[in-house]
Parts: sequence; structure tokens; C-alpha cells
Amino acid sequence: MAIKDKEKEVKRYKSKFNISSPLGIDDRAQVANAYGVWAHPTTFFINREGKIVGRSFGGKDWTSESMRNLIKFLLDT
Repeated sequence: MAIKDKEKEVKRYKSKFNISSPLGIDDRAQVANAYGVWAHPTTFFINREGKIVGRSFGGKDWTSESMRNLIKFLLDT
């Protein structure tokens, strides 16, 4: 979810990094407020059924073994 970028910038970013998944724009903080986002970045963990099962605030080393284990655990809940 882009919070400060405009549509043109988001499209350029998606093209540059070959991103096929949707990226939303929340320049009025409506989505952020609805989901209680108060820090950036905020990561939501969504299981296979589409349910939010966790969230993380701030930057993380997503390549670490502990993070991979956490993600696997949350996906399996």
C-alpha cells in the first residue's frame, strides 16, 4: 500500500520491479486508519483463508531463519 505516492509513481515502481500483484494507494490514510496502522512499514500476515493472523511494525530482516519460521507458523494457523 503506497501512502505518499501517486498512481503514476506506483505504476512506474511496479514496472521497474516486475510486480504483478496489486498495489493500493492510500494517500488520505483511510485504509491505514481502518487497520490501525501507526508505523511504517507495517506488514500484515494473512493466512490461506484470507484472515489477518498477525502484523509487524517497522523494518525486519525477512531473510533471517527466525522470520521465515514465524511466517511459516502464521501461514499454518
